[in-house]
Amino acid sequence: MDTPLLSTPGRIGGLTLKNRLLMAPMVRNYADERGRMSERYLAHLARIARGGVAAMILEASFVTPEGRGFSHELGLHEDGVVPGLRRAVELIHAEGALAGIQLYHAGRQTSQQVTGTQPLAPSAIPCPLLNQLPRALTLAEIQTLTGAFASAAARAQAAGFDFVEIHAAHGYLITQFLSPFSNRRSDAYGGSTENRRRFLDEIITAVRARVGPQFTVTLRLSADEMVPGGLEIADSCELAAWLERRGIAAIHVSVGNYASYTRGRMIPPMSVEDAPLLAYAEGIKRQVRIPVIAVGKLRTPALAEAALRQGQADFIALGRELLADPDWPRKALAGEGERIHECIACNQGCISRLFEQRDVWCTVNPECGRERKFAAFAADNGQRKVLVAGGGPAGMAAACYAARAGFQVILCEARNELGGQLLAASAAPHRPGWRELRAGMHTALRQLGVELRCNTCVDRTYVERERPYALVVATGAVPVRPQIPGINKVNVISARDLLEGGAEAEGRVLVVGGGCSGAQTAEYLAQAGHAVTMVEAEGDIAADAPLDERTLLVGRLRALGVNIMAHTRLLSIGEYPLLQSAAGEHFQLPVDTVVLCLGARSVNSLEQEALGLVSRVYTVGDAVRPRKVTEAIAEGALAGLGAARDSTGQTARALTA
Repeated sequence: MDTPLLSTPGRIGGLTLKNRLLMAPMVRNYADERGRMSERYLAHLARIARGGVAAMILEASFVTPEGRGFSHELGLHEDGVVPGLRRAVELIHAEGALAGIQLYHAGRQTSQQVTGTQPLAPSAIPCPLLNQLPRALTLAEIQTLTGAFASAAARAQAAGFDFVEIHAAHGYLITQFLSPFSNRRSDAYGGSTENRRRFLDEIITAVRARVGPQFTVTLRLSADEMVPGGLEIADSCELAAWLERRGIAAIHVSVGNYASYTRGRMIPPMSVEDAPLLAYAEGIKRQVRIPVIAVGKLRTPALAEAALRQGQADFIALGRELLADPDWPRKALAGEGERIHECIACNQGCISRLFEQRDVWCTVNPECGRERKFAAFAADNGQRKVLVAGGGPAGMAAACYAARAGFQVILCEARNELGGQLLAASAAPHRPGWRELRAGMHTALRQLGVELRCNTCVDRTYVERERPYALVVATGAVPVRPQIPGINKVNVISARDLLEGGAEAEGRVLVVGGGCSGAQTAEYLAQAGHAVTMVEAEGDIAADAPLDERTLLVGRLRALGVNIMAHTRLLSIGEYPLLQSAAGEHFQLPVDTVVLCLGARSVNSLEQEALGLVSRVYTVGDAVRPRKVTEAIAEGALAGLGAARDSTGQTARALTA
């Protein structure tokens, strides 16, 4: 589609942006332990800058050490960070983009495990999600922090940044002062609206004093905290008008805080509709004349263009979209939106890993955070053959990347269609992203000329016949079927067979296993009209799902009337299943169908069979051990490019570990 508005230059403060697309600030955990820029991070930023974005806002960067929220977050807390940040700015500028960076302090939304000290906050009220008691700031400490924000802005200016963004969103320290949800002070920094704004007011004054009147300062706010007693859209509209009077050059509109994170709006997951925050941006835009930046699952150029056309925003910020495809802007502005590798909002590789204090990956794009590694591969001459056994996500990724590297690639799948466990995953309700991912990978295989052989099992004889240069074992996993009495009865089926259409459930259904897959299977059955009971041996349902997805999923299950029984075990299956409760009591449950969702076990016998036949054997994905799609695709991609070639002929396993 045409994108005339996205392509139009625009102004923020004294800056002219070449188009209307910005990189949203997202913590990557790519910095070193001192908060300094790393070579890995520089390569990542350079790759995004080459994609055509007009401006890049680097992540929330802590202004003092106790304000760090993540283990390897960027810092603006000391002069030692400036040289690395200057290199980042130079790389960004070299591609014609402007560079900004966020000034932030986590306040109570961090932990002693990350900072080494007790969290600080306006009031001694724990964050409901992290549940660590913070210490209330003294007046002297507030003044010190005001100075720290100003010094951080001065360092950003010294590093060559074109602008800074004050992070007053998502429940971090500035928001904690602004909101009666977290601010219970009775002094000059609490109580009235004017008092609760005082900390931000002093920060703006101090920052302006250090960077001068012409330097551009923007601000990100949560238009609605989505918690009882928190800031609402009416409060934020009034705040936005006040910010305009205080000289803020643009307002970047998000929502939520950690307490409302599980509502799925702060970082909208797969089950939430696209563009859920545009109405908030539009509400703020009606109150101000300065530019408004919209963000939040704006996955396609059509959505972004429509937001500008309808006057809902002046600029569009892309976060996860640029992790999935750094060339999103270039493709969109060239009218090639259909070529974009869209973010599927699975939150597996990015946000879930970040909240586990790990580095950010991307399920759709295994090159994210590995730009230097992928850039180091030389193309093959096309004469050597790579044989891939298994057409699930790991196998498809291996085949794609081997083909891109110039190898002659044969992809074999034992069943009649590609996809592996993506087939079952995409059949579950509210999981459209898995269908999109499978379709996109299948299209890429065809475009790359990979030879596809379905209904083909690879064994030792097959390998001997093909004589490949390299073999990728991506044979996946099969459902676990425990050895208990009655497990082989005809009315006992696996969730995978059910979702793939190989088995049907009748009448009342018992789902055994309450992980994410089991919970999604229960939702699938309940939506089809079955009376469903789900039992889980442990205490939490869907504990392996991203936190927001889990909360939304469990809410939908309860709304559908699914009977959830935690701490309950299946003992045997006679006329009816025999179960054991947490109290040790045995009872029967009258059902017609039992659906098993008890995990999976790897299938990888080909790995040993092939040793001695092929000098390069890579075992990837669930064939190593059952995990998530993110790991499967990353390992497949690295194997396909021969990243772990071993001249001794030993098998390469778990390449991403």
